[in-house]
Amino acid sequence: MSEPEKKGSPWPWILVPIAAVGIFFVLRECRQSLPPADHAGSAEVTVPSGPDAPAPADPKPADPENAPAPAPAPQ
Repeated sequence: MSEPEKKGSPWPWILVPIAAVGIFFVLRECRQSLPPADHAGSAEVTVPSGPDAPAPADPKPADPENAPAPAPAPQ
């Protein structure tokens, strides 16, 4: 005694391609409505510091005449 074959539903075969085509057009429309990325090439991101954050230390002073003299190297 063999069981009768179960037939699958045809709805996934209809809905999945329709959903894929619909998502394609939605994503294409989103991509076309994005503004151009002019600042995409900048690698450095500056974050403004809050009132609690200490001020960043300058590695090089702005005025070389007022800069402290470097310590002599030990011999």
